Amino acid sequence: MSGTNHGFMILLFFGIFSLSLYLIPKIRAIALKGNHSDTPDHRSSHSSPVATFGGVTFFISYILVLFFAQSLDDNQISLTLIASITILFFTGFLDDLWNLSPKIKFLGQFVGVALLMFHPEFRILSLHGFMGIFEIPLYVSIVGSMIFLLGLINAFNLIDGIDGLTGITGIIVASFYSFMLYKLEYYFFLSISIATIGTLLAFLRFNFSVSKKIFMGDTGSLVIGLVLGLLTLKFMSLEDGAYTVLSFKRLQLPLFLVGVLFVPILDTLRVMFLRAVKGVSMFKPDRNHIHHIIVDFGLSHRKASFFIGGVNFIVALTMFIVIQYFNALQSSFILLLLFLLAIILLFLMNKNRASLKLKAKIKNSMLKMFF
Repeated sequence: MSGTNHGFMILLFFGIFSLSLYLIPKIRAIALKGNHSDTPDHRSSHSSPVATFGGVTFFISYILVLFFAQSLDDNQISLTLIASITILFFTGFLDDLWNLSPKIKFLGQFVGVALLMFHPEFRILSLHGFMGIFEIPLYVSIVGSMIFLLGLINAFNLIDGIDGLTGITGIIVASFYSFMLYKLEYYFFLSISIATIGTLLAFLRFNFSVSKKIFMGDTGSLVIGLVLGLLTLKFMSLEDGAYTVLSFKRLQLPLFLVGVLFVPILDTLRVMFLRAVKGVSMFKPDRNHIHHIIVDFGLSHRKASFFIGGVNFIVALTMFIVIQYFNALQSSFILLLLFLLAIILLFLMNKNRASLKLKAKIKNSMLKMFF
């Protein structure tokens, strides 16, 4: 990185961090004055109303970054990103205001994601041998990329259930991505990733507060999910040669990215599976998320968020090391083993009524089988 770019990135981080620290209390005051707060219900972990719209700060931060980093935008993608982020922002904003129906909310996400597909920057035209797949038809790339982005956006929306979890997870993901973007010298996308870290760090200062607490709301989680998703697609769209500086083969990149996104992916797949088994709507809220299990086990919000974030960090770091020393098949086996261990741990920690009944049923079946 040149001295100019290095100085810009440092200035960008502290600028976004300081701006967010300044804006969040202002936004909180406006939200409380307008009676825009999250009222607790049977699923909530808080006992009193808390101001929402913390995500407004994220939106402002990204718009400013995309404006000031245009000199780094070699492929003229800034306007497309601004349009897509704006649509996701207003979708979340209106949902926080009026609690949109799942169909309207999904429509907004679909339009915002579809805009990105018009730009070749995010088209994945080859998996470079991963799972035996090389070239991908354009329509398959577009459909697959949209499904992935929509899934990740909603994954970050789903984990936003306790103080700090989405913020900590976002910082961990953005930190790994920043390291990779720095090594690859993709400074435009690096500026977006660094802005994510800066604004989320500032947000955590208030999200963990007792007297000045604020939630990011869908206004924030949808935007964060989109930004981290488009950075993921950027990595997947790169050719083999770009990854020589990272000391691992391009075909194993998907395994590393799954490791970085471990918690959002695990939580979403697990919840979707449980809802499908129970025959309930995928959009029906419940208390089967990872963070609910950890909190019900006895950890505070802060401890639960750092514990889950710590697991995500360890898995991501493990996969970064694994793909440098093992082949694709061995790395895939290790990643599946990590998922299996996490599922078993959650099963053992789960104390809710349905889980206890299931455990008793399994225990009785095993006793009949062996005795």
